[in-house]
Amino acid sequence: MKEIKNILLALDGKYQRQALIAQVAAVAESRGARVTLLSVLESPPSKQEVGIASSELQQLMTEERAERLQSIASELEQHGVQVTVKVVHGKAFMEIIREALKGKYDLVMKPAESESSIRSILFGSTDMQLLRMCPAPVWVIKPTHHPQVSKIMIAVDLLPPDEEKTALADSVMQWGKVIAHLAGVELDVLHVWDLYGETTLRGRTVLADTVDNLVQNEEQRHRQWLDESLSKNGLAPEKVRIHFYKGEAKELIPAVANQMETDLLVMGTVGRTGIPGFFIGNTADSVLQQVDCSVLAIKPEGFVTPVKID
Repeated sequence: MKEIKNILLALDGKYQRQALIAQVAAVAESRGARVTLLSVLESPPSKQEVGIASSELQQLMTEERAERLQSIASELEQHGVQVTVKVVHGKAFMEIIREALKGKYDLVMKPAESESSIRSILFGSTDMQLLRMCPAPVWVIKPTHHPQVSKIMIAVDLLPPDEEKTALADSVMQWGKVIAHLAGVELDVLHVWDLYGETTLRGRTVLADTVDNLVQNEEQRHRQWLDESLSKNGLAPEKVRIHFYKGEAKELIPAVANQMETDLLVMGTVGRTGIPGFFIGNTADSVLQQVDCSVLAIKPEGFVTPVKID
């Protein structure tokens, strides 16, 4: 089972305080994890007309932010959670990732902060940068008045010849299993598959029966892979709800998650490792732009972030 002993909670902007505290406390308390509250203040402009020195203003803002975090820390401590408060200065996503690297956190949590006037777009630019570039698992929490996470779905991409995808699918399943256990709910497992090149094959001289057989064989392979992966990760098929669809993952994953009113979607977000700057796959990026729920994004082992510790 995944170890969650060190949690980084990044707090800036607006959020539903009580629901957020309840969700974070539920994870930390049940796993015996300590929590670091982090707030990032933008560096002041070099020149400003406010009648006060920028260094003095920065100090006042730092103290005000620290007091706000300490108030939240006090509530978490009432749940028996050990809490540390930090206020730093810089670019939000970069400082959060740097802290994640320095502190070797098991999980980064952050309330979603949409900057779009389009209500369907949940995540803001800082959220997306973290989901793309933070090496630690990132849980971006949708604003809600309901602290209970009651519907959890994992989206798994399976291709057994690809060891990296298989390992990432295992990690997604393990995280989903842990969070579902903490929440005391059943887990929904979503797998979307297709036959590569099917449209092209059907447009050529290949017999329809031949293509149908190829599709049927591919479906059987994916069902077998899914069953084997569930078994390997201790998820008995009869104890999870399986959603098995043929089609485009970037369309079906958000559609199914939204239709089922999922509270938390757990998914892998990267398809290659060891390449600084290769942040996120097109499918994952498209899904994140469409979902209307909290997301726990998992990177594969060996993921290299372009953000460096100073």
